[in-house]
Order: sequence, then structure tokens, then C-alpha cells
Amino acid sequence: MAEIVFILEPDTGRVTVESSNADAIVAKEISKDLGQGTIINCARTNVANNAQSFAEAKTQISRTRQVYLYRIYHHSTVDGPGRRSVIQFAGCSIRCSGCYVPETHERENGKLVSIMKIVAEIKKRSGEHDGVTILGGEPFDQTEGLELLVTNLKSEGFHLTIYTGFTLENLLARNSVRVNRILRLTYLLIDGGFDRTLTKNVGEYRGSSNQRLIYYPITRQKK
Repeated sequence: MAEIVFILEPDTGRVTVESSNADAIVAKEISKDLGQGTIINCARTNVANNAQSFAEAKTQISRTRQVYLYRIYHHSTVDGPGRRSVIQFAGCSIRCSGCYVPETHERENGKLVSIMKIVAEIKKRSGEHDGVTILGGEPFDQTEGLELLVTNLKSEGFHLTIYTGFTLENLLARNSVRVNRILRLTYLLIDGGFDRTLTKNVGEYRGSSNQRLIYYPITRQKK
């Protein structure tokens, strides 16, 4: 019996069609509607190729469940409201001039760590903090892992603050379901690149005065 499954990837607009015993006429009609695509995982490939494809897919899935982590530290009173546990990502595509933590710019200065291991560490110290802050590096350079991390932390009831060198407008302009989901689960977003000429009288939580404290950022409630 023929079976056809359509998988839509909202972030890219790409459609993957999986078929089993599909009639050639049906396949031709699908191509007329969707355009000529690329055949992958064809049943005619040999066992070795199938095994390699499976291994590569497994590796890719594993990577989406990890992030490049620089460090985790606790008891911070400067990285968001109250006393925070802080998850610091490694890797930054923005690299602001005069950044206080240039050592976090390179992913190689951190290591790949599973999301579940990070969440377990935060839960273990839950009685010692009022919430969790995620900063970098640049967290939104690793949106797949960030989404999974934020989703798991929020399911545990943690209050979330995220620092990013991108502006909220930059993030919303991506039209990304994944990015919007992250923002929807965030209580406080502190956005904007660090500017070392604007460090005077910046107030709490910010490095420079151009950065904004944006509460519930998906609704664009700014403060």
C-alpha cells in the first residue's frame, strides 16, 4: 500500500516528501505542484549508504540537543533580577569592540554539552537562585539548542532572562518559529550590542545605555 508523508519546515519553507511504494504517476503530479526536488534516502541505495545516512542523521539530532557552553555559574546579582544561575554560551558572531568577555567569542573555548545535563545542573541548585539567565557569547547563534534549553527550563518553572547582541527587531525580522518561541518563553530580554562609549550611568543589568530591558519581548512590551 502506498504511503506519502509531507513534512513542512516552517523556518525554511522547505517541504520534505517521504513515500513508500508511491505510484510513478502520483510522484509526477507532486513534482508538478511542488517543483523538481532532490531525491534522498532512495530505497535503491545500498545498505552501507543507508547505514551512513542513519549515522549522520543521528549525529545531527544529537547536536541539536547540545550547545557550545563556556560555563555555568551561580549566585549572580548583576545578570538579571534577584539572584541568578547563569548559563554562558560559547561562540559569538557579533563580537562587539571592547567586549568584557572576548574569551567567549570562539566556540572552541567552550565545549558541547547536552541540554539535559545543563538543566540537571540548574535544577540541582534551584533552591539557591530566583531565576536563570542565558548569555554569551551569543545565545541566538545556537537557536536549535537554545530553544530546547529554554523550553526545558520553562517547563521546570524557572524565570528566564536572556542577553543578546541582536536587537529585538533583528530577531523578529528572522520570521523564525523557533526564535519566536524562545522569545515567548522569556520574561526579560536584554538586547543590543555592547558599546564601550556608552557605559556611563547605565543602570542595572546593562553593559551600555543603548541596551534595552524588554519584558515579555514577544509582545514588544518595552521598558
